[in-house]
Amino acid sequence: MDLIRFDDMKRETANRLRILYEEAFPAEEKKPFDYMRQLERAGKMEILSLMEREELIGLNINMLAGDLAILDYYAILPEKRSGGYGSIGIQKIMDRFRGRKLILEIEKQDASAPNAEQRASRKKFYMKNGLKETNLFVNAYGTDFELLVPEGSLTYDEYTKTLSSVLGRDGFEKMKVEQI
Repeated sequence: MDLIRFDDMKRETANRLRILYEEAFPAEEKKPFDYMRQLERAGKMEILSLMEREELIGLNINMLAGDLAILDYYAILPEKRSGGYGSIGIQKIMDRFRGRKLILEIEKQDASAPNAEQRASRKKFYMKNGLKETNLFVNAYGTDFELLVPEGSLTYDEYTKTLSSVLGRDGFEKMKVEQI
Protein backbone atom coordinates (compact mmCIF):
# COMPACT_ATOMS: atom_id res chain seq x y z
CA MET A 1 0.00 0.00 0.00
CA ASP A 2 1.26 3.47 -0.88
CA LEU A 3 0.50 6.90 0.55
CA ILE A 4 0.06 9.39 -2.31
CA ARG A 5 -0.07 13.18 -1.87
CA PHE A 6 -3.23 14.94 -3.08
CA ASP A 7 -1.35 16.93 -5.75
CA ASP A 8 0.08 13.68 -7.14
CA MET A 9 -3.29 11.89 -7.45
CA LYS A 10 -5.19 11.40 -10.65
CA ARG A 11 -8.26 13.64 -10.85
CA GLU A 12 -10.68 10.70 -10.47
CA THR A 13 -8.86 9.50 -7.33
CA ALA A 14 -8.83 13.02 -5.85
CA ASN A 15 -12.58 13.33 -6.47
CA ARG A 16 -13.29 9.94 -4.86
CA LEU A 17 -11.08 10.88 -1.88
CA ARG A 18 -13.02 14.11 -1.42
CA ILE A 19 -16.34 12.21 -1.50
CA LEU A 20 -15.02 9.72 1.07
CA TYR A 21 -14.01 12.62 3.32
CA GLU A 22 -17.46 14.23 3.03
CA GLU A 23 -19.28 10.95 3.75
CA ALA A 24 -17.05 9.43 6.45
CA PHE A 25 -17.04 12.16 9.09
CA PRO A 26 -19.75 14.02 11.02
CA ALA A 27 -20.39 17.57 9.79
CA GLU A 28 -19.43 19.10 13.14
CA GLU A 29 -15.98 17.46 12.99
CA LYS A 30 -15.11 18.36 9.38
CA LYS A 31 -12.99 21.25 8.24
CA PRO A 32 -13.80 22.77 4.83
CA PHE A 33 -11.83 20.81 2.23
CA ASP A 34 -10.61 23.96 0.47
CA TYR A 35 -9.30 25.26 3.81
CA MET A 36 -7.34 22.03 4.29
CA ARG A 37 -5.93 22.43 0.78
CA GLN A 38 -4.72 25.94 1.76
CA LEU A 39 -3.05 24.48 4.84
CA GLU A 40 -1.49 21.78 2.67
CA ARG A 41 -0.03 24.37 0.28
CA ALA A 42 1.41 26.17 3.34
CA GLY A 43 3.10 22.93 4.50
CA LYS A 44 0.89 22.63 7.60
CA MET A 45 -1.21 19.69 6.44
CA GLU A 46 -0.97 16.73 4.12
CA ILE A 47 -3.85 15.05 2.35
CA LEU A 48 -2.94 11.51 1.37
CA SER A 49 -4.67 8.67 -0.43
CA LEU A 50 -4.06 5.09 0.61
CA MET A 51 -3.56 3.26 -2.67
CA GLU A 52 -3.22 -0.41 -3.56
CA ARG A 53 -1.78 -0.44 -7.06
CA GLU A 54 -4.02 2.11 -8.85
CA GLU A 55 -7.02 1.62 -6.55
CA LEU A 56 -8.14 4.02 -3.81
CA ILE A 57 -8.43 2.24 -0.45
CA GLY A 58 -8.80 5.17 1.93
CA LEU A 59 -7.62 8.57 3.07
CA ASN A 60 -5.29 10.04 5.67
CA ILE A 61 -5.15 13.74 6.52
CA ASN A 62 -2.45 14.96 8.92
CA MET A 63 -1.70 18.29 10.56
CA LEU A 64 2.05 19.04 10.52
CA ALA A 65 4.00 21.21 12.95
CA GLY A 66 7.75 20.54 13.05
CA ASP A 67 8.36 17.20 14.79
CA LEU A 68 4.69 16.89 15.77
CA ALA A 69 1.76 15.66 13.70
CA ILE A 70 -1.89 15.06 14.39
CA LEU A 71 -3.61 12.31 12.45
CA ASP A 72 -6.68 14.44 11.79
CA TYR A 73 -8.74 12.14 9.57
CA TYR A 74 -8.41 8.46 8.65
CA ALA A 75 -10.99 6.47 6.71
CA ILE A 76 -11.15 3.33 4.60
CA LEU A 77 -13.72 3.03 1.81
CA PRO A 78 -16.77 1.11 3.12
CA GLU A 79 -16.35 -1.68 0.57
CA LYS A 80 -12.70 -2.17 1.63
CA ARG A 81 -13.33 -2.41 5.39
CA SER A 82 -12.70 -5.69 7.25
CA GLY A 83 -10.08 -6.68 4.69
CA GLY A 84 -7.00 -5.75 6.73
CA TYR A 85 -6.49 -2.46 4.87
CA GLY A 86 -7.13 -0.34 7.97
CA SER A 87 -4.31 -2.06 9.88
CA ILE A 88 -1.92 -1.90 6.92
CA GLY A 89 -2.71 1.79 6.43
CA ILE A 90 -2.23 2.75 10.08
CA GLN A 91 1.13 0.93 10.12
CA LYS A 92 2.20 2.87 7.00
CA ILE A 93 1.22 6.13 8.68
CA MET A 94 3.07 5.27 11.89
CA ASP A 95 6.15 4.32 9.84
CA ARG A 96 5.91 7.68 8.06
CA PHE A 97 6.14 9.48 11.41
CA ARG A 98 8.64 7.21 13.17
CA GLY A 99 11.04 9.39 15.16
CA ARG A 100 8.48 12.18 15.35
CA LYS A 101 5.46 12.51 17.60
CA LEU A 102 2.17 11.38 16.04
CA ILE A 103 -1.04 12.22 17.89
CA LEU A 104 -4.38 10.55 17.23
CA GLU A 105 -7.77 11.74 18.47
CA ILE A 106 -10.56 9.20 19.01
CA GLU A 107 -14.00 9.75 20.48
CA LYS A 108 -13.93 9.24 24.25
CA GLN A 109 -15.41 5.98 25.48
CA ASP A 110 -18.97 6.55 26.71
CA ALA A 111 -21.31 3.62 27.30
CA SER A 112 -24.34 5.90 27.00
CA ALA A 113 -23.35 7.34 23.60
CA PRO A 114 -25.52 6.30 20.63
CA ASN A 115 -22.36 4.99 18.90
CA ALA A 116 -20.80 3.44 22.03
CA GLU A 117 -20.13 0.13 20.27
CA GLN A 118 -18.46 1.88 17.33
CA ARG A 119 -16.28 3.93 19.71
CA ALA A 120 -15.17 0.80 21.57
CA SER A 121 -14.44 -0.98 18.29
CA ARG A 122 -12.37 1.97 17.02
CA LYS A 123 -10.31 2.13 20.21
CA LYS A 124 -9.73 -1.63 20.14
CA PHE A 125 -8.54 -1.33 16.52
CA TYR A 126 -6.04 1.43 17.30
CA MET A 127 -4.75 -0.28 20.45
CA LYS A 128 -4.31 -3.55 18.52
CA ASN A 129 -2.30 -1.63 15.94
CA GLY A 130 0.21 -0.20 18.41
CA LEU A 131 -1.26 3.06 19.66
CA LYS A 132 -1.12 3.76 23.37
CA GLU A 133 -3.24 5.68 25.84
CA THR A 134 -1.90 9.02 27.06
CA ASN A 135 -4.55 9.58 29.75
CA LEU A 136 -5.24 12.94 28.06
CA PHE A 137 -8.81 13.84 27.18
CA VAL A 138 -9.99 16.98 25.40
CA ASN A 139 -13.18 18.53 24.17
CA ALA A 140 -12.96 20.05 20.68
CA TYR A 141 -15.83 21.20 18.49
CA GLY A 142 -18.12 20.11 21.35
CA THR A 143 -16.98 16.47 21.16
CA ASP A 144 -14.96 14.61 23.81
CA PHE A 145 -11.80 12.95 22.52
CA GLU A 146 -9.09 10.72 23.95
CA LEU A 147 -5.55 11.29 22.66
CA LEU A 148 -3.39 8.32 21.64
CA VAL A 149 0.24 8.07 20.49
CA PRO A 150 2.26 5.16 19.02
CA GLU A 151 5.23 5.82 21.30
CA GLY A 152 6.41 8.10 24.06
CA SER A 153 4.26 10.46 26.06
CA LEU A 154 2.19 13.54 25.29
CA THR A 155 1.32 16.71 27.17
CA TYR A 156 -1.75 18.87 26.71
CA ASP A 157 0.58 21.76 25.89
CA GLU A 158 2.21 19.82 23.01
CA TYR A 159 -1.23 19.01 21.62
CA THR A 160 -2.56 22.58 21.78
CA LYS A 161 0.66 24.09 20.43
CA THR A 162 0.46 21.75 17.44
CA LEU A 163 -3.14 22.74 16.75
CA SER A 164 -2.39 26.44 17.17
CA SER A 165 0.69 26.23 14.94
CA VAL A 166 -1.30 24.60 12.13
CA LEU A 167 -4.62 26.43 12.42
CA GLY A 168 -3.46 29.83 13.67
CA ARG A 169 -4.99 31.58 16.64
CA ASP A 170 -8.42 32.11 15.06
CA GLY A 171 -8.73 28.53 13.80
CA PHE A 172 -7.61 27.16 17.13
CA GLU A 173 -10.10 29.34 19.03
CA LYS A 174 -12.95 28.11 16.78
CA MET A 175 -12.22 24.57 17.97
CA LYS A 176 -12.91 25.59 21.57
CA VAL A 177 -10.38 23.06 22.86
CA GLU A 178 -10.26 22.35 26.57
CA GLN A 179 -8.77 19.59 28.63
CA ILE A 180 -11.31 17.39 30.39
